[in-house]
Amino acid sequence: MPDATLSALRWVRDDYRDLVASATQSGLRAGTAGTRWTNRELLFHMWFGQRIARVFIPLLGLFGRLPRPASAAYSRLLTALTRPYGWVNYIAPVGGARLLDPARVQRWMDKDSDWLLAWASRASEDQLNRGMVVPVTWDPYFSAWMTRAD
Repeated sequence: MPDATLSALRWVRDDYRDLVASATQSGLRAGTAGTRWTNRELLFHMWFGQRIARVFIPLLGLFGRLPRPASAAYSRLLTALTRPYGWVNYIAPVGGARLLDPARVQRWMDKDSDWLLAWASRASEDQLNRGMVVPVTWDPYFSAWMTRAD
């Protein structure tokens, strides 16, 4: 894994830690710019995205060993589920932020980030290049084919 990518992963973990440490109760309750979430809910969503990245490592590894049509079919299924995905993507942070305090979620972010860093540090070029077709409508950062390095 390129050093720049490992540095970016460390930055995400450390910046998240700084955001939680500097957050005030009124700041956490405030709305965000460009979303329907509060800042507290957005912090939860940021961790949720990191958790999904961690889940994607084995998923991309599995589909990376199968013929490309297998991941294309799976991607079509996920694309068909875009509406429920959008609802879960919105409501999970709303509920999660109400149930869990930011300090706990920050510990989860640390664990997931550290797991990703450890995996990426020891991954071979072959492991990093395994990928699959993904539903591009789910996230503006998704491309039609993504590898584990992505």
